[in-house]
Amino acid sequence: MSGMLARQGQLFLLLALGLLFKRKHILDGSFQRGLTELIIKLVLPCSIIQSFRMEFNGEILRQTWQILAVSTALQLGCWGLALALYRQRDPSKQPALRYATLCSNAAFLGSPVVDGIFGSQGMLLSSIYLTPQRIAMWTVGLGFFTKGSKQKLWKKVLGNPCIDAVFIGLALLLTQWQLPGVLGSTIRSLGNCNTALSMFLIGMICADVDRQDFLDVDSLYFSAVRLVLIPGLLLLGCRLAGTAELVTDVSVVLAAMPAGGTTAILAAKYGGNARFAAGCVTVSTLLSLLAVPAWCLVLQAL
Repeated sequence: MSGMLARQGQLFLLLALGLLFKRKHILDGSFQRGLTELIIKLVLPCSIIQSFRMEFNGEILRQTWQILAVSTALQLGCWGLALALYRQRDPSKQPALRYATLCSNAAFLGSPVVDGIFGSQGMLLSSIYLTPQRIAMWTVGLGFFTKGSKQKLWKKVLGNPCIDAVFIGLALLLTQWQLPGVLGSTIRSLGNCNTALSMFLIGMICADVDRQDFLDVDSLYFSAVRLVLIPGLLLLGCRLAGTAELVTDVSVVLAAMPAGGTTAILAAKYGGNARFAAGCVTVSTLLSLLAVPAWCLVLQAL
């Protein structure tokens, strides 16, 4: 529990630094736009490639097929919820709401939490769990922010550096090919910058958010969906399917994570409602300080 709270506190400190530097006019909008491009086109792709660089053989595949099936089913379910739950909401808010419902902060916040609770075996399951989400967030998820014909949409999707990174990562995972030392260490170093730079950027975006935006009814509604409804439905489904206890526990903890930081980054990148997106990230992350420990207590009781 202490490790989980420490990780969440670190994320908020990084966010606060970005907000402070923007509010004090140390950094301006041009820096913010440049940082967005840097993260989307270099740092985040390196982080994605690095996340796929792990041992993966037939034995591991047999041990982890359940969590892969659970995660895939969850992404399909979240896709359905994203399309169904927000039809009556402000059209300018719908892309952020839908993307954040599909893509949580399971990678940045969830993995360290799982590591602290379940140890190395939990981390292995976490890595497998995250694969369907990474694919979904840069295909279906990116499509929520882009407009135009399906042909143009797929050109934007397939031309996105993060999509290329997913394909490269999958190839490395399946072939187990090891990158040359210098290249591998460079990718790892850049990928390790992702959390700090992303949260700093979100803080800069939050500097433009009014206090009332944090009390937005739609943000609170989304937070209930992300932190209560989704993990609750997943827990019910795992129990009905007879999923292994560790697989269920890891999946529920990761499903209870708040909105991913890329929600605000992509909203800013593609001309969406970045202020509202940043509010969703911040509000859901604040509420996750209560929700995640609560789900851990529920799992322990069951």
